[in-house]
Amino acid sequence: MHYGVNGDPLREGKLDLPELLEEPAGDDWAWASKFIAQRSWREAVTYRETAPHEYVVRAWETDTQGDQDFDRFVTLIRRFGYADFYYKVRHIYWAIDEFKYWTMGWPVEETTVINRARIDSPEPWKED
Repeated sequence: MHYGVNGDPLREGKLDLPELLEEPAGDDWAWASKFIAQRSWREAVTYRETAPHEYVVRAWETDTQGDQDFDRFVTLIRRFGYADFYYKVRHIYWAIDEFKYWTMGWPVEETTVINRARIDSPEPWKED
């Protein structure tokens, strides 16, 4: 097992993503909002009680443009997001309107899922 700079465990092949803390331009916000609206988000039923969230899968869009758009959104999350923990695993989250978006930290071309949760959803792993 490898560990990232913040001490979080990194499985083989997973990136130790930095916080880039860039500010998005107006066209980035507009493009991201369009991407979000065009995708069919599915509830992660298994996590309904412990970590309620939704997800979208790369393979659900079968054309080249859908694949490129998926990559672009993953890249925007990583450029404009902030670091936070889910238990002991650090992710980069990007907050847009009432949701935060994240991936599991694999290289962009290997990322298959984008997750989202309401910003106000419960986070029991942060409770003392």
